[in-house]
Amino acid sequence: METKRLLRCKIVVVGDSQCGKTALLHVFAKDSYPENYVPTVFENYTASFEIDKQRIELNMWDTSGSAYYDNVRPLAYPDSDAVLICFDISRPETLDSVVKKWQGEKQEFCPNAKVVLVGCKLDMRTDLNVMRELSKHRLIPVTHEQGTSLARQIGAVAYAECTSKYSENSVRDVFHVTTLASMSNIHR
Repeated sequence: METKRLLRCKIVVVGDSQCGKTALLHVFAKDSYPENYVPTVFENYTASFEIDKQRIELNMWDTSGSAYYDNVRPLAYPDSDAVLICFDISRPETLDSVVKKWQGEKQEFCPNAKVVLVGCKLDMRTDLNVMRELSKHRLIPVTHEQGTSLARQIGAVAYAECTSKYSENSVRDVFHVTTLASMSNIHR
């Protein structure tokens, strides 16, 4: 039986504060949903899994979305194979930030990394309280079509939606898609 070497993949996760980045990583790496919100500065997670009989170790960097950390966040980008640009489906302004902030930052600090656009908090798309609050401002939650369109616009290799709170499968799918898209960049 042939033994394949372990492949390592570095993934940096960015997006506005409280858009779902930490919950996404926590559910994937630790199999549990974080019940309390604690603002992130930098946090590293490691998880490994197998794709087509190839063992892959993911080194995932959770970054702060706060403008306060704009000067230090770029330290996370070197040698990244992929960047997950996250937004909160229930907060349309976080989708705007993808173009206004995150895509440019990714291009400046790691232009060769693959991008996956991730719509977090999918369960909030149909939440009545969210819809009621947004309707006061003549807004609706971000649609799947808007996410897909923006992914094409920014040159993302994929668009994925997930709910960290209710579906570990949707979370696993995000990292599976990201890893497959990054195979050409992964460190052997």
